[in-house]
Amino acid sequence: MDKQSNIYFVATPIGNMMDITLRALDVLSKSDIIYCEDTRNSSNLLKFHNIDKKLISYHKFNESERVKEILDNLKNGKVVSVISDAGMPIINDPGFVILKEVVKNGFSFEIIPGACALINAICGSLFDAGSFCYMGFVPRTDVERKKYFEKFQKMNVTGIFYESPNRLLKTLKFLKDYFGNINVCVCRELTKLFEEYKRGKITDVISYYEEKKVKGEIVLVLDKIEEKSEEIDLNKEILELKKQGYSNKKIVIYLKEKFNISKNKAYELVLNYNEKEKEDV
Repeated sequence: MDKQSNIYFVATPIGNMMDITLRALDVLSKSDIIYCEDTRNSSNLLKFHNIDKKLISYHKFNESERVKEILDNLKNGKVVSVISDAGMPIINDPGFVILKEVVKNGFSFEIIPGACALINAICGSLFDAGSFCYMGFVPRTDVERKKYFEKFQKMNVTGIFYESPNRLLKTLKFLKDYFGNINVCVCRELTKLFEEYKRGKITDVISYYEEKKVKGEIVLVLDKIEEKSEEIDLNKEILELKKQGYSNKKIVIYLKEKFNISKNKAYELVLNYNEKEKEDV
C-alpha cells in the first residue's frame, strides 16, 4: 500500500475476475478484515487471486448496524477494506453510510479505483462520451419514468442508466412512445463471455430483444435527445393541416412521422394548439 490508511473502499471486477488492479490486490491482501455484500461472491474473488482474509457481510439491510463494528475495528488499529459484489462500493451499492461515519469520526480513508460498468458502457456505445449523465436505475412506474426522462432530456447529454433484464423491453417501448425513434445502445454482460453491445434505432433494438431472451446485467445508453424542430414551425404545420380538414388523430400521426417526434409529444402539441385556439376566439 502506498500510504497507511485506516479503511479502504475497493473497486472489484464487474464480471471478468482479472479486471482488478495490482493496488487493489495489495490492499486486500494486507487488510485484517474485508466487509463485503455477499461472502460467497467475494470468497470466489479472493480464492481466484490467492487471498485468504476474514470476510464479514454488510448490505443495505444491515449497513447501519455494521458501522459501529467497523468504527470499533478502526479504533483498535485494524486495517479494513470495503468491497461490493461488483464495481465500486457506494455507487448503487452499500458503502455510503459507512464512509460518512468514517469521515465524521476522523478516520482517514482511500478510494481504490477499478472497473466500472457505466464507463465501459459509454465507451462501447459509440455515443458522445465528452458530456454524459449517469442517472442510476430507471424508475418502475410510467409516472416516475416520465418525470425522470423529462429531466434527462433537458440536459442535452448522453444518458447512462441501469435496468433489470426483466424490465428492459418495457422501458425501451416507453422511450419509443415518449421520445420517438431515438438512438440507443443496450450493453449486456459487460466484460463477461457473452458481452454484447446492441446499438441502433430504438425500434430495431426492441425488435431484436423481442426475439431474444434478455439475460444478465444491463446498462442502457441513450444518445442526446435534441429538439429537432421548433414549436412555432409545428404550430404552422398544425394550422395548415386543420385548414385541409385533418382530424386531431391524423395530425398527431402526421407530426410523429414527419418530424420523428413521439406520439405523446405530437398529441401534446395538438392539444396545446387547440387550447390556444379557444383562448383566441
